[in-house]
Amino acid sequence: MEKEGNGRYIFFGLLAVVAIASFITVIPFIGSVIIGAILAFIFHPLFEWVHRKVKYRALSAFLIAFVLLLLVTIPSAIFIKNLAGESQYLYLRTKQLVFSGSLIEDRCYEDTFLCRSVKNVNSLLRDEKTRTYLLQLINDGISSFTSQLSAILFSLPHLVLGLMVTLFTTYYLLVDGPQLMKRLATTIPLKVHHQDQVIKQFGDVTYALIYGALIVAVLQGAIAAFGFWLFGVKGFLWWGVVTTFFALVPFVGTALIWVPISAFLVLSGYVGGEQSIMLSGLGLFLYGVFVISAVDNIIKPYIIAERARVHPLLVMVGVLGGLYMFGPIGAIIGPFLLALLQTLFEIYERERLPHLDEIGSLFNGHTHKQHRAAEAKHKRA
Repeated sequence: MEKEGNGRYIFFGLLAVVAIASFITVIPFIGSVIIGAILAFIFHPLFEWVHRKVKYRALSAFLIAFVLLLLVTIPSAIFIKNLAGESQYLYLRTKQLVFSGSLIEDRCYEDTFLCRSVKNVNSLLRDEKTRTYLLQLINDGISSFTSQLSAILFSLPHLVLGLMVTLFTTYYLLVDGPQLMKRLATTIPLKVHHQDQVIKQFGDVTYALIYGALIVAVLQGAIAAFGFWLFGVKGFLWWGVVTTFFALVPFVGTALIWVPISAFLVLSGYVGGEQSIMLSGLGLFLYGVFVISAVDNIIKPYIIAERARVHPLLVMVGVLGGLYMFGPIGAIIGPFLLALLQTLFEIYERERLPHLDEIGSLFNGHTHKQHRAAEAKHKRA
């Protein structure tokens, strides 16, 4: 008997060591594995549709993975090509403005606040020290950009490996996902309906985060880039990318980009006597208010409120804490962990608290079930 007990301890000790070693082995690609699992979950309905047409699970999963590869590589190549050209244009244009000593062409002959502001800015740029300082800032910015670009190029093999791990994870989870879920179900110490609750919460949080935040941000960036192009803003693709990132900023978001650009166009048109430029600035402002902001103010709250069922504070803390602990992938990991914690607490509440009914009735005459029923009745009222 004692020998069997020692053997059990040795087995679980060995299991713990192997599990820890395995986790350390996959740490470099843990983000890629998580992204692959999320993609498999998101594209599972499409996979099932393709499977009904193709009949072979492996071929269906391969087609999904191949489409994902195209969705990553083709836009990335187009973006890098356009970004390089537009970055060069912005750099040369900025240096040209600094050398000319005139930020905005001065055709203003009225004594107004706008005219005085333009004259003050242009006179400041004509100062040799200011011009030297601005040129140094531009050169430092270019050096920093070049260093970051070099770092990205050196990390390109790791990025390619990460992409391959993501696609392989997506492929195998689509093919073997049902069998894997059945095996996990036999080892997880939860009842079947509780397992279903955890899976549903996972899906709801995935839907809220991916479709409600990230995709809405990308959509806003694309709509903003179209607006910048429509109203004649130079470097519209670059500003669209910047708008995408600022769309993730609470409260102000994309307005931090399109409001200053609109004001700049209006100011340029006013000083230069170009009515068309003023109208472009006004049009961009109205476009931002009624089109760009509408995506954030209408679509995103609807998606998150309907599906996440997670308190906004948990989402915010999860995103910020996840970014701090895990890097960019933490924006997804953090909310998932807190949402899972909330779900486990709900399961504990349903399973554990009913046993306290007798104790609760001694204090207030009501059992826990009666209290929950009263709360539900109050909410319906």
